[in-house]
Amino acid sequence: MIDKLSFLKVGADGRGTSAEEERLMQLFQNRAGLKKAYADLQDEFHLLRDRLKQQEGATIRAEEQYDALADLLADPRSGFSALVFFQLRGLWKTCQQLLSSFAQELLQQQEARERAKHAERCEAQRAARLADIDARLRDAGEEADARRRVLAEAQGRLDRLTAFWHYFERRRRQRSMDALRSAVTQADAALGELHSARSLALAEPHEDFPGVSLGARRNINLVLIAYADLLCELVEAQGLAARAKEAVARRVHEMSFGNRAECEDHMMRVQKALAVVSNRGQAAAALKSRLERLRATCQYRNSADTVPTADSLGAALESPARRSARPAGAGPASHWNVLAEDYWDLYSVLLR
Repeated sequence: MIDKLSFLKVGADGRGTSAEEERLMQLFQNRAGLKKAYADLQDEFHLLRDRLKQQEGATIRAEEQYDALADLLADPRSGFSALVFFQLRGLWKTCQQLLSSFAQELLQQQEARERAKHAERCEAQRAARLADIDARLRDAGEEADARRRVLAEAQGRLDRLTAFWHYFERRRRQRSMDALRSAVTQADAALGELHSARSLALAEPHEDFPGVSLGARRNINLVLIAYADLLCELVEAQGLAARAKEAVARRVHEMSFGNRAECEDHMMRVQKALAVVSNRGQAAAALKSRLERLRATCQYRNSADTVPTADSLGAALESPARRSARPAGAGPASHWNVLAEDYWDLYSVLLR
């Protein structure tokens, strides 16, 4: 279009376009910009419409799940099983939160300790640099004072040469005075550089904290594995560890916990397990013995890995306490490897 209108660019006298022709060109440019903006809005509209359809589908599925759950709870034969199912999921969530909060506490404590050590190390390095600079400052100050004394003595001798027959001697000594003044200037410059270096060393910020060390992260991970294993043992004392893991992996209508009496027994054991795992005060001694066993057997895939291999922990996680008495109806004793089976979402809290 611009090419077709090119004849308008040159007037009768061949000297450019008029104001009206420039206005016409601007209108064409504005039209192209509006068309592009309209196309962008159309694309955004289609995208939002697709998202709305997806959200409507998700809402319909949620409503269907809600209706199915309502029907399940309304049925006397399956309602109590649904209650047990969600209580087991709540037990799993509680254990997962306990493990996550414990991991955060351990990390914060270790980071605070290592930050303090890092700051002390940086301060020690700064003190060593300052001590070296101060020693050099003393030497440079003594050197500058000595050169000033030599200059002052030479100046005094020159001032005493006042007779006319001392003319050539004064000229000779004057030339040597220039060299002495230059030496004093150099000494003062070296002293100033050292003062600047000392000021920079004082103002220099500490190196950035590199993060928690590899050994500390490995140790924290072993403590978390031991704590996850302890939680498993406490929950399994009520015969619920495997059932809780099953509840988070399956749907509510896929599990059954028996008749009403059996479901009530499950719910009572869930409450006992919740009360036991929430008591963190009893965990210290049990964690210490577990941690010693884990340290004795743990192995890593490489020198930079922070998570031990699950196979290396199998023997350490087999404790005699697992064969202790269990409540009636709890079923046979279970064996587990919390790292291999990812109990309480253990891998999500381990430090990398």
